Amino acid sequence: YVHGIGNKPAPDVLKCQWDKALFDFDLGERSRLAYWVSRAYYPEPSPGSCATGDLVSPDELAGPPSLGARAFTLDESIESQVSQITTDKAAQRALLGIARKLDRGPSAAVTQEIRAREVHAKITPFPRPVREWLTRRLTGALLRDVNDLFFVEERRASMRESFRSRLAAGGGPFIVIGHSQGSMIAYDVLCELSREDSGIDVALFVTIGSPLGIQEVQDQLKTHTKQKKLAVPGCVRRWLNVADLLDPVAFDKRLGSDFAATNGVRVEDDVEWNHDSPRHPHSGTGYLRTKPVRRAVREAVDTALFQPVAPFIIAREVVRDLESASAEFRHKVLIELSDPGESEAVSLDVARQRVVDAILDLSGREEDDDALCLEPLQRYVAAHLSRGETERLANQLAAPGAPGRVVRRVWRNGSKCALLGKSVHTVQAYPAHAAYMALGHDVNWGVLDSGIAPGHAHFKTHSNIKAQFDCTKRGQPKEGTAADEHGHGTHVAGIIAGQFTPRNGEPVTGIAPKAGLYVYKVLDRDGNGDDAWIIKALDHIAATNERAGRLAIHGINLSLGGSFDQSSYACGHSPLCRELKRLWRQGVLVVIAAGNEGFMTLESSDGPIEANMDLSIGDPANLEEALAVGSVHKENPHSYGISYFSSRGPTADGRQKPDCVAPGERILSCRHDFPANSKDVKKLYVEMSGTSMAAPHVTGICAAFLSIRREFIGQPDKVKEILLANCTDLGRDRPMQGAGLPNLVRMLV
Repeated sequence: YVHGIGNKPAPDVLKCQWDKALFDFDLGERSRLAYWVSRAYYPEPSPGSCATGDLVSPDELAGPPSLGARAFTLDESIESQVSQITTDKAAQRALLGIARKLDRGPSAAVTQEIRAREVHAKITPFPRPVREWLTRRLTGALLRDVNDLFFVEERRASMRESFRSRLAAGGGPFIVIGHSQGSMIAYDVLCELSREDSGIDVALFVTIGSPLGIQEVQDQLKTHTKQKKLAVPGCVRRWLNVADLLDPVAFDKRLGSDFAATNGVRVEDDVEWNHDSPRHPHSGTGYLRTKPVRRAVREAVDTALFQPVAPFIIAREVVRDLESASAEFRHKVLIELSDPGESEAVSLDVARQRVVDAILDLSGREEDDDALCLEPLQRYVAAHLSRGETERLANQLAAPGAPGRVVRRVWRNGSKCALLGKSVHTVQAYPAHAAYMALGHDVNWGVLDSGIAPGHAHFKTHSNIKAQFDCTKRGQPKEGTAADEHGHGTHVAGIIAGQFTPRNGEPVTGIAPKAGLYVYKVLDRDGNGDDAWIIKALDHIAATNERAGRLAIHGINLSLGGSFDQSSYACGHSPLCRELKRLWRQGVLVVIAAGNEGFMTLESSDGPIEANMDLSIGDPANLEEALAVGSVHKENPHSYGISYFSSRGPTADGRQKPDCVAPGERILSCRHDFPANSKDVKKLYVEMSGTSMAAPHVTGICAAFLSIRREFIGQPDKVKEILLANCTDLGRDRPMQGAGLPNLVRMLV
């Protein structure tokens, strides 16, 4: 797509508008947008959403007068407006010629055709004064942009590059749709590519609401394209031109006589009512909904690929990111390697190296370049890539059926964030400690969080911390320190394991006080992290167990989560979910916080509305092979029920989540910024709330259970079954409480 004149919504919104107008759904990677709006003229994008249209509203065309974007008013002469746009005499003559043609209104032939069509048309042309006002507004915006294209070299280069860069990424044959001035930009570039014999193949060129029929425009194009007579670009196999009878920008409704045929290809003209006419006769999305445009495009595409649910390489959420940022901006992507089990697939080691080599070649950077942030993982490669690099990589290494295909998908390297006592009695951990000595001894748990404060007295009593790894640093995890600068990880770890007894007072104890902790720092000082950091930790845990020949790490706790795009992957099947599933199949228990999206403030026409939200389970808590944990009150769960913030089920694909609930309100546990050598409980511990605090309760229960019932080590499905079968029903709906509140004593019995 190459859009037209005036202000526009943000690029990802405009692309979605065009996709839905043409196909009724978001095409994702199957369409690209050449975006050339000057924010010097329009500092703020036009308001809009995928549900609205590219209407080219007259109110949007005026722009800030101080920036020279004022459109015509009826009491201002054409000459005055043109003189404000440029002082170049040649440019002024060309712009005046265009303006005077548009100002004259439709020709007698066009007027006669309007009258002839009105017999069957459901619309009636606006009165002449209204048409004049609309025409003046459109003309003013058109002249300024035409001046930039033909007479301002920097702006001309920017407009052309916006289109060339989208073609250069590969993936043809292409359908090119140029609206308004976008048709001029597209024609100019396609002529140049044809002269260069670039190999670009345009199966269909569609021009809508195009000013290509204006003589002054053609004169400038002859100069820029070095043609004595304008012709169809050599790389174009079919050209369809559609114009609305009332569209003043499409002054000459038919281009067939103005452009000579090339290789037998001629311009096919079609005069058609724009779907938004007469109020918006120049509407881009209105043109895209017309039958001639839709029919031509659908005939030119592979029907199987242009369906709402179709194979893809670049996930839709990544495409939206690529469209919404500048071409130079680097996006965090997660490149999934092809499965070695597929036909003609290579090994993961070979695939990984090919992807790394391709990234270095495309970017022209060194492997240790911080801007690239290249991270080879077991089944993925994480990197920061520009739009062009991402699209070229997909076309080179992921094309279906292509020899040497080593990339399966390109995903967003999603962000995950931290999901922010007496609770040992609530889950019956204290009685289990006393009666069964279920203290978590000889059981090790991975804590994937913001790190830990290893000097805390809570972890010294039983020497809980076995190893620390900082996965936020580049390269493979190395044992060392994983300092907690956020506080979340230390608090979570203290709920799972450890114990501290002050001189005067009750001991503060974890659910499984003697459990060993393998700490993986996957969240930064702000509590945010990337999927790649988490997957790096999962790879290391799996490798550690493989090297040991047994389960050295029996389970993991993830008190983190984030949103997910259901259009890119099925619920519970994101890259992170699939890696967690592999670990579960290795025999490792996975415990995840359900999320804190159970309560939201919604905007409405009547103001904000506070509401509890069903279907709010986050990712990766929507994974079936995991224990997803919601939150309840720490002392009186039967009275107060589910915490208002706790995410509710079912999952987006209809499965039961959360699996259970545990105390998550005002939970007392270790603070990371404690004073050195302090023995004061108030300075060593802090209260926090959230499903982040609920999940480690269940983790501790599982660790304590396995320390006594060791025959269930390596059987996560069986442990999950036993835990859920022995939960206490709180009398709440299943999508809110799952099976209810775990009971460690009942599990052991």
